[in-house]
This record gives sequence, C-alpha cells and structure tokens, in this order.
Amino acid sequence: MLPRRPKIMLDFFHNTYRQKMGPILLALFLMFLPFGAKALEFDKAFSQMMAENQRLAAAISGIEQKEAEQKTARGLYYPQLQISASWTHMNAPLEVELAALNSMTGQLIHTLHPGLPPQQISAITGNLPQHYELQEQNFLKSDLTLSWPVYTGGKITAANRAADVQLQLAQSSKEALSHQMFSELVRLYFGVRLADAVVQVRREVVQGMEKHLHQAVRLEETGMIALAERLHAQVAVEEARREYKKALRDAQIARTALKSLIACEDDVKPRSPLFFYRNIPDMAVFMEKARKNNPLLLQLHQQEALASAGMQKEKSAYKPDVFLFGTRALITDDLTVLEPEWAAGAGIRFTLFDGFSRSGRVEAAHSVKNQISQLRSQAIRDMEALVESRYQRLMQAIEQIDTLAVSRTFVREYLRVRTRAFEEGFATSLDVVDAELALSKVQITHLQALFDFDLALARLLETTGSISDFEYYRTNAEKEAELP
Repeated sequence: MLPRRPKIMLDFFHNTYRQKMGPILLALFLMFLPFGAKALEFDKAFSQMMAENQRLAAAISGIEQKEAEQKTARGLYYPQLQISASWTHMNAPLEVELAALNSMTGQLIHTLHPGLPPQQISAITGNLPQHYELQEQNFLKSDLTLSWPVYTGGKITAANRAADVQLQLAQSSKEALSHQMFSELVRLYFGVRLADAVVQVRREVVQGMEKHLHQAVRLEETGMIALAERLHAQVAVEEARREYKKALRDAQIARTALKSLIACEDDVKPRSPLFFYRNIPDMAVFMEKARKNNPLLLQLHQQEALASAGMQKEKSAYKPDVFLFGTRALITDDLTVLEPEWAAGAGIRFTLFDGFSRSGRVEAAHSVKNQISQLRSQAIRDMEALVESRYQRLMQAIEQIDTLAVSRTFVREYLRVRTRAFEEGFATSLDVVDAELALSKVQITHLQALFDFDLALARLLETTGSISDFEYYRTNAEKEAELP
C-alpha cells in the first residue's frame, strides 16, 4: 500500500484545476460553435451552389455569349439591306464644255444645207449653250442597297457549324465545371460533417480523461497509486484538450470553405450524415458510362467537330462566291443623267492566286484536327485509368469500413476492462489512457473512412458524368449513426 497524500491538498488541487480549465474549454467551445447556423441538407447545398456560385454564373454568361454568336452566324444566310445618305459641297459645279460640240453642229448644218450663208449658221450655233451642268455644286443623295451571297463555297455553312459547336462547347464546359464543383461540394460539405464528428469524439475523450483524472486523484488519496500515475493522467487530459482545440479550429476552417463555395453569408451546419453504400456496381458499369458521358471526352469530341468545320471553311477558299445585288435611289432630284434610279444584277468573285496561303491554311486546319484526334485517343486511355483508380479507392474505403467494425467493438470493450482494472488497482494510468486513445483513434479512423467513401464515390461519378446518381446512393445508404 502506497503512503497516502494529504487529502485536503489533493482536493484543493483537483478542484482548482477543474475550476480553471472548465470555463476555458466551455469558452472555446462556445467561440467556435456556429450560433444561428443554417441547417442545410446536401441537396439544398447543391442547389444553392448552382444558383449562387460566381464561377458557375460566369459559365452561364459564356453560354449566353455563344448563343448570341450563333444568332450572328445564322444572319449570314440572309441578304444585307443598307441605306445611305450624303450631302456634298464641291468647289464648283460639274460641267461639260460644249464648244467642240457646237462647232461640229455648225459643220453638220453646212453639210446638210450648203446654201445657207455662214452668218446664218453662226447665228444658229451661237444661240447654243456653251456648257452643260451635270451636277450642281451642292447636292443630296440617298440610296437603298441590297447584297445577298447565294453561294460561298461552304463558308457560311462552316461558320454556322462552328457557331453550333462553340455553343455546345460552352455548355459542356459548364457541365464539366458543375461536375468538378459537385465533387468539391462533397469534399467540403462532408468535410464539415467529419470535422464536427471529430470535435464530438475529441470532446468525449476530454470528458473521459477528466473522469480518469478524477479517479486517479481519489486513488492517490487512498494510496492505491503513486504520484506519477496521477501526473500521467493529468498530462493525458492536457493532451486531449489540445487535440480538442485543434479539432474545433479545423471544423471552423472547413465551415468557412464551405460557406465560400455555396456563397452563403451565414454559418452552415450540414444535416446530411456521412453514409456508406455497400452494393456498388461492377467497374465495367462505370467504365461504360464514362465512355459515353465523361465531360472532358465530350469536349474533345466537340473540339474535333470544330476543327472539321474550320477545315471546311479553309477549303471553301478554292471555290467562287456568287452574289446578287441591287440599288435604288431614294432621292432622284440631284441624280445626273449618267446615274440610274435603280439597278440590279448578279456577280461572281474568285481568287486566282493568293501566294499559296490557301493551301497553307488548309494544311494547318488538317493538322489541328489530327492533333485533337490524338489528344482524344490519349484522353480515353487516361479516363479509363482514372475510373479504375477511383473505383479501387472506393473499394478500399469499403474494406476499411468493414475492418473497422470489429475494431470499434474491441476497443470499446478494452477501454471498459482497463478502466475497471485501474479502479481495482490492477492496471496503470497508462493502460487506461492508451485504451481511451485507441478508442478515439478507431472512431476517427472510422469517420475518415466514411468520408473517404463519400468523396471517392463523388469523384467516380464525376468521371463518369453521372453525378445525378449520387443522390440515389446517399438516400439508400447506411447512415453514419446506423453503422456498428
């Protein structure tokens, strides 16, 4: 039997210690507790992210831009109708000198009437005007002009095809971003859920260690354990409190990141628990979905179509352009005798030689198409490897959860046995602390395994382009509290 320490001294130490540390821990907990936090189910968090996140809003604006450009390309099929008006002031009126014409007129009269005296002929020609005004010094013009390309060798068709593909690319980019941000939401949403659960575990560890310290003090009073045993219990309490404070800060950091992602000003408290779904389909099912729906593969396919449209456009340079045109004068008062009131016609335009630039552009467009085809082939292989990797991570999480089920049962019983043995003097404080820490470690590892499963599932569904399936797995899964 160990010598007893003065009971009054131990009581004073223990009560003072609890009086000091209790309020401190309570203050820490209250400081990090999200008062007025907005309880949020996962599906609601996803809806809020889709509606409020600025990156997604920018992607939607990009789609609207491509829709406007598509309308612009459609306009190339229609004629262009333009109206113009101008007022002009010249330095002098535009006139034609008639002296030479008058002289020729006199000669013609002499030829037709050789008997007329020269004086009479001169009198006739002298009365003729000496100049004719074609255009006044100030004049006003207004015209209506129409032009209509009826054949461009495929330029307009290629431009419209390119505009269609550009719109599809913008939509695919937005879908790819939505998939990426969905995985990020799963990481942050369930990361907060994990962090809150770890805080709870750490708080229970602190409570367990404080209870153990209280028992150690009582046993030291009775002389059943040495001072070192009680000091070891005290050190364990301090270590548990440090881990608890760290868990609180980690939870707050995770909560801040989640608020930023879903663009929420208030604190949020995730309500949807961590979950686990055992009956995952075979990897071949996910592989087939990825080949059809992977957002990045769809983008490469569309870029390949865009390159084909670009090559069609460059080849059209070898063909002529045929167009119709027409013009109508809206103001006829100032027209000259040489200008018609209206005119219409057809034209053709063809480049005979441009320094071989056409062939160079066709060659470049063909190279771009080949480059994208090669990138797509490599992307398919990379995608298949990524699906396999993420599927294996999912299976790894399942295996770990199954393994930890037995461990959790064992460490609970182990802690109970060690605590009872310590109370009866058959175990040391170190044994109890180790058992308490072993339980917390297994609990946190189990929570981490659930989180790893949820994140691995989200990333696998992101790769297969089927994030909508996540809700099925989540609603039909075993929840965090239901697991053994």
